[in-house]
Amino acid sequence: MLYHYLAFALTFTLLTGTATATDKNKEPEATELKRKTTIAARATKAPVLDGYLEPEVWQTVAPATNFVRYDPHNGKPSSQDTEVYLLYDNEAVYIGAKLYDTAPDSILTQFGGRDSGENNSDMFAVYLDTYNDKQNAFAFMVSAAGVQTDIKFSQGREDWNWDAVWASKAKKTTEGWVVEMKIPYGAIRFPETEVQTWGVNFMRVIRRAREKSYWNHVNNAVEGFVSQEGRAIGIEGIKSPVRLQFTPYVSGYINHYSGDTKGKSPFTHSIGGGMDVKYGINDAFTLDVTLVPDFTQTKSDNQVLNLSPFEVKYGENRQFFIESTELFNKGGLLNSRRIGGTPIFKNHISRQIPKTETIVENPGISGLLNAAKLSGRTIKGLGIGILNAFTRNMYATVRDNETGGTREVLTDPFTNYNVFVLDQTLPRNSFITFTNTNVTRSKDVYDANVSGLQLRFADKTNTYAIRAGGNLSQLYGNNIIVRSDTLPDKLHLGHQYNVNLSKVSGNLRYGINHHVESNTYEINDLGFLSNNNEVSNSASIGYNFYQPIWKFLSWSNSLSVSHSMLYAPREYVSSSMSMSTNVRFRNFMSAYWSFGLRPGNAYDYFEARTFPRVFIKPPAFDTNIGMSSDYRKRLAMDASTGFWRSSRYDQFSWWGNFSPRFRVNDKLLLINNNNYNKELRNIGYAGINKSKNIIFGDRTVTTFTTTLSGAYIFNEKTGVTLNMRHYWSRAEYQKFYELTQNGGLMAATADENNDFSGFNNINYNTFNVDLVYSWRFAPGSELMVVWKNEIKDERKEVEKKYIENLNKTLQAPQNNNFSVKLLYYIDYIALKNVFSA
Repeated sequence: MLYHYLAFALTFTLLTGTATATDKNKEPEATELKRKTTIAARATKAPVLDGYLEPEVWQTVAPATNFVRYDPHNGKPSSQDTEVYLLYDNEAVYIGAKLYDTAPDSILTQFGGRDSGENNSDMFAVYLDTYNDKQNAFAFMVSAAGVQTDIKFSQGREDWNWDAVWASKAKKTTEGWVVEMKIPYGAIRFPETEVQTWGVNFMRVIRRAREKSYWNHVNNAVEGFVSQEGRAIGIEGIKSPVRLQFTPYVSGYINHYSGDTKGKSPFTHSIGGGMDVKYGINDAFTLDVTLVPDFTQTKSDNQVLNLSPFEVKYGENRQFFIESTELFNKGGLLNSRRIGGTPIFKNHISRQIPKTETIVENPGISGLLNAAKLSGRTIKGLGIGILNAFTRNMYATVRDNETGGTREVLTDPFTNYNVFVLDQTLPRNSFITFTNTNVTRSKDVYDANVSGLQLRFADKTNTYAIRAGGNLSQLYGNNIIVRSDTLPDKLHLGHQYNVNLSKVSGNLRYGINHHVESNTYEINDLGFLSNNNEVSNSASIGYNFYQPIWKFLSWSNSLSVSHSMLYAPREYVSSSMSMSTNVRFRNFMSAYWSFGLRPGNAYDYFEARTFPRVFIKPPAFDTNIGMSSDYRKRLAMDASTGFWRSSRYDQFSWWGNFSPRFRVNDKLLLINNNNYNKELRNIGYAGINKSKNIIFGDRTVTTFTTTLSGAYIFNEKTGVTLNMRHYWSRAEYQKFYELTQNGGLMAATADENNDFSGFNNINYNTFNVDLVYSWRFAPGSELMVVWKNEIKDERKEVEKKYIENLNKTLQAPQNNNFSVKLLYYIDYIALKNVFSA
């Protein structure tokens, strides 16, 4: 009932625009802000990047001044003066900044790795919206320690994996500090026009005061960041150069596995090479190609024990698939881990071969042959993206137990993966996006195709917005695999659509959402979907204080309700509500509290693994509280705790997290994260007994995760990083139940049909170490030396004590990989100039 009342109230408010108290002020914070203008001048000679702004070079143009605070005290003048000069020539755009400081000895200069963002250091940044569309921008940041960070902004998304080749120099002075930047035209894109007008903004962070300011005021009560930029004029007669860059690499690795290798050597090694190519087709579009890719040094996955009926989604760590992919990910249909992921028939081999054969080798990933992507955006705001990749045939090796002979069984056919995107930007962060993903396989194995349309429209004041979209999925051909089952259909169709109405700016914000997924909707050949067959409705409302109030610098509050059903048949699933509050105190400590409630039964149609069998979950509630201290301190910490409770089966869970971080000095930072979770009477699927009844187990699940992350940065070009993680989860069965036809549980006793010995306890451990030395010896060129250690141990015998469990884990078979990779950046223009000199 609460859901229906709130949804009605929010809908009425959204449609009528009566926002009560905020309407009295006519939402002045949501109106378009005045844009400042700075003038760029053509440089008489190229500046020398030495941290000294030569007057005869830089003072030929008036500086951008009068920065305005973003946080805290949004809208007030910055506490320190800043001057930013903008120059250009036929090769690059240059930025020089004088960052005055009345206490220069207090400027913080903590080192960090490249793209590490805002460390405990002062920062300066420039944002270049070269197409002046107020939605897309390139960001170039330099810390007071000289560390570079570059980010690509695209319609509210931030791509921290985007890397450009540019130069900078930071230097402390008696008046503060100075930054010089050289951003070659080959690192950015801009229109082919004689006279350029760019959107631009400058940022300064004074870390000791936790103050962030922008040249053109950015109102934190208004939705959108790039849209609140200033502009730069005066750039004339520049042309985009031939953007052709090569990054060849050579690599070698030695791998040792301490477990049983079935007569093979425990050592393997390889020496190889390949190349990444980046070619600017014109001023707007870029082609990226990776030839003979090598992902040996990719960061390890944080694997977990999965007792749920759904697949665990792991993040993408391969550089090619995370850099400059904002267009491809916009429709939510691409999970690039599918490319070169688990072979589709890998888990079917044991059912295909006769009992007289044994699996000798069954590769866990498919071999990626090559991949390419083309992306860009025209001067009229049309973004076009094409991504294409090929994987080779994969085979499992099986041995005949009688003859000893071996044969190969196909687990994944030669496959082409393709993504095509058209994205038209519209004013006020609005857009229309079409996305198509396609998977085409050989060997008479099924193909998959998904097409989707997403759109967003905001009103003239950027206060209200509507977002809607829909997708159509198609599986066609033979051997169609859906949710691990083979369907006889030659064509399998499904659909999804969603509509969201919301107020996106101002102190008071609210929205309603309607989402539908048909029971035949499937995108997992190239996307990711935990489960389909859902109709959900939700409503939310929140009130945020952006200016200091009482003892708080800022304060946000939210309330939401949700309701869900099956798509087919239309059966009720669940309803819930949640609320949260988040505050930041004047001493820069922050804290939050949340509460969630499921007031009635929930009907789970997935836990039993046999649709439409249902498991009725009882009412439940949870609460969570946490805090984070001031990261400027040498010793800081994050901590949280909470619990979940349901009375029908006397279920109780609680958790706690403690994460101290210690800054030893400006070069060494250590972070230790510890997370403990204990679930009493966790009730879930255990298996099928001899009578084909579905058995649920009452189990105690205890999970402990500890990580140690550290970085020792020698200087802005080289450093060592460490990521070490131990994950331990154990599940101990206390009793067993039989799932009844009406969704309840009936105690199951051991007899000839219920042999519970097959439902084993689980003691699951993963231990990973990633130790990386990197040296960026030249712009775009890097030497990386990586040691990776991986242990995965799963046993039936549960270990109670942590030290004994850790000792057994470290004695389990482990994989050690030592690799060296050298990348060298070659720019065609620079190479041409060398040979023509």
